[in-house]
Amino acid sequence: MDLSRCGAKLITRNLWHSCGEATLAQWKARMGPRARELYRRFESLIAACGRYHIAPAKTRIAFLARVRFAGLSALSERGMTCVFALPKPAHSQRFTKVEEIVPGWWGHWLRITRIGHLDRQLQAWLFRSYRLMGMQERLQPTAASRRKREIGSRGR
Repeated sequence: MDLSRCGAKLITRNLWHSCGEATLAQWKARMGPRARELYRRFESLIAACGRYHIAPAKTRIAFLARVRFAGLSALSERGMTCVFALPKPAHSQRFTKVEEIVPGWWGHWLRITRIGHLDRQLQAWLFRSYRLMGMQERLQPTAASRRKREIGSRGR
């Protein structure tokens, strides 16, 4: 993993990222008690997925495993917006937006206004996002596709 000049952890050199002089402490200093509780609960859902890194920027807080997979923005006493990535669109009335950012990278936005919104369903989505996108498991060939390749190469 490479470090950029600004200190961001990057999977490869020259990977696009947003530099900004922002720290988690600065974000927390601006949070009221309700925003802090929403943030703490969201981070606990992320922590339950596995090892992660926090990358605060001026307008958002990103969460990384190997790469970014989730984030928060618009964090205030009124609530917050969270986003996570999946390789295919998921469907739920809870999403305020679902958009393909690049091929195979679908962003899913939710508006969180109550602690109750940070529930088991969101935990399941975040866990899938962590594994498939953050840990890049979607890029690893499945056992079935490996067997197909092995069988195909034997016939040559």
